[in-house]
Amino acid sequence: MQSGNFNAWVVLVLLTVPGLTFGQSEVAHAPVALPASELHEFYSEIMQQDFDIYVQLPLDYDAQREERYPVMYATDGNRSFPMVANISTVLGFPDTGFPQVVVVGIAYRIESMADWAAWRTRDLTPTRDEGTEQYWRDYLFKATGNGGREVHSGGAARFLTFITAELIPFIESKYRVSAADRALAGYSYGGLFTLFALFEKPGQFGRYFAGSPSLLYDDGVLFRIEEEFASTNKKLEARLFLSAGELEGEHTVGAVNRMAETLQSRDYPGLEVYSHVFEDEGHRSAYAASVMRAFTWLYAEQTR
Repeated sequence: MQSGNFNAWVVLVLLTVPGLTFGQSEVAHAPVALPASELHEFYSEIMQQDFDIYVQLPLDYDAQREERYPVMYATDGNRSFPMVANISTVLGFPDTGFPQVVVVGIAYRIESMADWAAWRTRDLTPTRDEGTEQYWRDYLFKATGNGGREVHSGGAARFLTFITAELIPFIESKYRVSAADRALAGYSYGGLFTLFALFEKPGQFGRYFAGSPSLLYDDGVLFRIEEEFASTNKKLEARLFLSAGELEGEHTVGAVNRMAETLQSRDYPGLEVYSHVFEDEGHRSAYAASVMRAFTWLYAEQTR
């Protein structure tokens, strides 16, 4: 495991400006870095795989030597981390009274976005679904021309064990984060995974963001998982933010509303559930809005 300046990660933009009278044909610019962010190369024994772990620290982290901060673990870090980290910074700096949060992005060491698509399908889904696997094989073949791309599903339990048994201890050993104030955030398959984690390992996190969760996955298997959980558990302490985009369609919106209503009907002591449907937004366009709303609701009681 190594840590380094986050400049090594984000995006290298090559700007080509032909025909300039000054004689410049190509200008290479430095990578764009997110402030107060670091990259860790992390090998998981459980997953038998390398990960890139992105960490953004509060801007007053070095000045506040004793303070422990809330921490949010975000799946799909290859795409989500810059957005989630920047939204956290916008809300917390300059000082607005909103809590500053350590953001941890869980990302894959990828050669192309096909790696990301295949591995997130494997890791964020709770059960194996052959139809899903075939869909992604076909899609990635059309996108890349690689007809031999393997896609698997149903690895959420192992991925959650990696997070709780390996990643969380690593983060808590290196950073001043509060073990009593962890959040888990995910969107789409990541939202499905967030809800799976809520029922699979209750108490590991206190705050959950499930944005546009893929609740229709495998014929709505998560509703069966929730029902099994409810049959043996009378307590569930958490704050859960659920969301969907109105344009995702009545089946998706209906599934999100059904999950929210089901959980509220359980009357678990200590469980707070809030759901929101974003008008005139689809699955992709609702992403940033849902992250912003999740932050403001999940940490509302900490705002001064």
